[in-house]
Amino acid sequence: MREQLIGQQITENRLAYLYEVAMQGGIRAAAEAIGVNPSAVSRQVSILERYLQIPLLEKQGRNVVVTQAGKLLIEHHREMLYRRRQLAETLQDMRHLRRGSVSLRVGQGMISEFVKGPLAQFSADYPDVFVDIHSGNMSETINMILRGKVDMAISFGPLGDPPVMVRSFNRGPICAILPPDHALATLETITLETLAAQRLVFMAEQFGIQLYINEMFREQQLAPLPAYQCNHFSTAAALVMSGLGIAFMTRPLARHLVERGDIVAIPIDHPLSYTATCHLVRSQGRRFTPAAEHLWKVLVNSMQSQSIWRE
Repeated sequence: MREQLIGQQITENRLAYLYEVAMQGGIRAAAEAIGVNPSAVSRQVSILERYLQIPLLEKQGRNVVVTQAGKLLIEHHREMLYRRRQLAETLQDMRHLRRGSVSLRVGQGMISEFVKGPLAQFSADYPDVFVDIHSGNMSETINMILRGKVDMAISFGPLGDPPVMVRSFNRGPICAILPPDHALATLETITLETLAAQRLVFMAEQFGIQLYINEMFREQQLAPLPAYQCNHFSTAAALVMSGLGIAFMTRPLARHLVERGDIVAIPIDHPLSYTATCHLVRSQGRRFTPAAEHLWKVLVNSMQSQSIWRE
């Protein structure tokens, strides 16, 4: 009970008066610096001494100096002021998007474009905002958004109708990825019937692009068995470049390998190939921090402005 009472008496105002006495070397000078009567300063220091039951000031000639106990209180006061300034600066930085954090999940096939485009712009504008990036399948991503574990997501593939806010953009066409010396490499488009007769590289079932591939084959009443299945696009590309099979990627994902001459990308001749979409996803009810809201806008603007991001 006494500890609680002492805590109530050590107010910021009384500590400020004690601090000024130490800085000015006397009660009268402290009162002038604060702009109050000397009796007010003396009264507040006396209240502290009475409840702490220890002297805080002592006379040395004509001056008043602070005792060791008083110095401890003053140091405590300085630390409180410093922490308050730090808190105010941090909150101010967060209001102006200079600090804070944003968490998101990005489909594996879209990481490179996200990093080189929207993330590069966002980080250049606000370098002190921490960005937590992970990859994952669609169902896990939706669940994490609904539970508030991540702020937003960039995903690719059939989405259904989840209870989240979605902005969708065209991502097609989906292409068959072949080595340049493959017998089919000169085709302008390729049919599913032709592909079904080839050695194919499938992605793991949870990948959005594999969901599209499965649906296209199903609509054509085809059920090819893959020669390989993997969970990294880099693995699929390596299999293609080694001449071991035909894989599937969107044209944007395959672009750098096509430009290097490592592969060719042939659009699949099916309507779903050209209407395949990627999505920006966020919670419907969760309010974003300023930093997260800014990144969302950067992503939307980037997708709308680039030819491959047509809504």
